[in-house]
Amino acid sequence: MTDVKTQNAISLKGSAQLVKEFFHYGVNSILYLRALYPSDSFKREKKYGLTLFATNDRKLQAFLEPLLQQVEFWLAKKQLKRLVMVISEVKTKEVVERWQFDIHTEDVSEE
Repeated sequence: MTDVKTQNAISLKGSAQLVKEFFHYGVNSILYLRALYPSDSFKREKKYGLTLFATNDRKLQAFLEPLLQQVEFWLAKKQLKRLVMVISEVKTKEVVERWQFDIHTEDVSEE
């Protein structure tokens, strides 16, 4: 028998804008659920039939928005293959949690 190595990765398909929106809510939800910001720094939003979290903290928004705009740009150009979010200890830099999002793009041929 051979050993099979499994990967914990999330594969994403869709338009650059849709995938950017996924990252927006994904990052915000991780920050909320891991209590990395106070709970009152987030608002609930209904999207896709779900209740999702989005920050209302202006400093966090100012940090995330240009990052997500760049992600959308790279997605549209098919230059992004992976996005990794790491939660680490501030003092020791020890990784507490790591989220890896693998991105697969497909060429659509015109007929």
